[in-house]
Amino acid sequence: MLKSLNFSQLTSFDLYDLAKISLQLLDNCTVFKTALNPFVENVRDSLKSYEKTFQRRVVSAKMERKTLLASKRNEAFIAFYRFVEASCHRLVGDKNIIATRLLEVLQKHKWQNQKDGYQRKNKGLPSLIHELEEEHVAAIEKLGALDWFKELVDAQVAFDVCSEEKKIDAYKEISIRETRPMVEDSLRTLFDFVELLYQTTPIEELGRIIYNLNRVIRKLVSKETPYFYYNPVKNRVS
Repeated sequence: MLKSLNFSQLTSFDLYDLAKISLQLLDNCTVFKTALNPFVENVRDSLKSYEKTFQRRVVSAKMERKTLLASKRNEAFIAFYRFVEASCHRLVGDKNIIATRLLEVLQKHKWQNQKDGYQRKNKGLPSLIHELEEEHVAAIEKLGALDWFKELVDAQVAFDVCSEEKKIDAYKEISIRETRPMVEDSLRTLFDFVELLYQTTPIEELGRIIYNLNRVIRKLVSKETPYFYYNPVKNRVS
């Protein structure tokens, strides 16, 4: 099973390393090439834009902090959204009805769309939170999602506080904040698809790729240097 990853744990440089190594592993994969290709190319395309950030400058401490706060906000929203979505299938009482109504509110704002740009997300989430606070807190509490919602609100507040601090160069402000979510979303989609493929067709080569990805993720999260891993082609198990 592919290790669950909270992308906000990764620095901008860690995310870059993860994307590069993931591409190397999947480019060497000899199975399901046609099925995997759209997801791999999506990562490659998003990484090209992200890569320019590192070619132009070193990420400032302020920008790094703001970028990580935006990533934490994204993770908090995904956690809340998926909890509500999963609750639509509950069989206890009317929880599925409550969850379905809440999900309609979330989908109305469409902030979960991975193709949404930074500015749209930045404006859309506060609007969504405001509506939920004004009209749906009781439903959220009854569903048992209050802690999840509080984490989302806290993440948004932390991001807003950072945004109100003294602005830095506008060009730098846009660059990494626009491109990092694209890389995170494309990697998340790729990892989900690789996991799904392995669950439905547990081929040995896919298993090795998942093993290698898990090693890289563990090393990055623990701040070890992820330079050594098994090549899925060269290190075949006999």
